Amino acid sequence: MSDDWVDKLAIRELLERYMRFNDDGDIEKVIELFEPDARYQVVGRIMRGHAEMRAFWVENGWFEGGLAPWTAPGRLLIQPRSVHMTSNPIIEVNGDRANCESDFLVADRRPDGRARIMLIGRYRDRLRRGADGGWRIKIRTGVSVARPGEAGTDSEWRALLGQTGIDDFEAVE
Repeated sequence: MSDDWVDKLAIRELLERYMRFNDDGDIEKVIELFEPDARYQVVGRIMRGHAEMRAFWVENGWFEGGLAPWTAPGRLLIQPRSVHMTSNPIIEVNGDRANCESDFLVADRRPDGRARIMLIGRYRDRLRRGADGGWRIKIRTGVSVARPGEAGTDSEWRALLGQTGIDDFEAVE
């Protein structure tokens, strides 16, 4: 197998772990998937670095009461708090850098036991290979299908550009 395919498989696993750790409510494992100075751009906000990401997730209650993974003793039949799914990853590797675009869907459980789709969108990721050989997310941008804005435009984010010191959301240091 070529090195590119090994890298693509490692990147895909990284992105899938992000989704699973999210469902488990394991904020520390999610944080480990990002470079220390990473940028996380979602729901019209920009977080820089682990501390800002952690504060954002805690502030929104997304990681309240982390759950033990289903592989832990006695956890096999415990229902997850949500299900994050990723699909259709297109991964381009260029040495120690990579770009990936993947679709996502987040569902949770309503009180009546039925599933509810909470969010659908696309992640656009910039990744870096660290000195340890492991891939980490440098920039993660989430673009939602279910937020105000016109399809085929960047109006969801355009207003935010004027409020930040970032001239280009795509720029990678």
